[in-house]
Amino acid sequence: MTKKRINRAIRHTGLEINRGEGYQYFTHTKTGSQYGESVMVCYLNHLPLDRWVEEAEEALKNGVDYVPNF
Repeated sequence: MTKKRINRAIRHTGLEINRGEGYQYFTHTKTGSQYGESVMVCYLNHLPLDRWVEEAEEALKNGVDYVPNF
């Protein structure tokens, strides 16, 4: 599983996947802001492609641009 493959599959959401340390997160392709909550998996291949699509659609449905509370 590659980042490129996942991003192609979720392109319709306007989000793309990015990697943190021990987690993955979505950013909005227009704003560049983190969108929705993180997906807590270390490696991209820990989820099948259809699950990545579900995660992105759920982030789009329920998420808003992430603003950290400092």
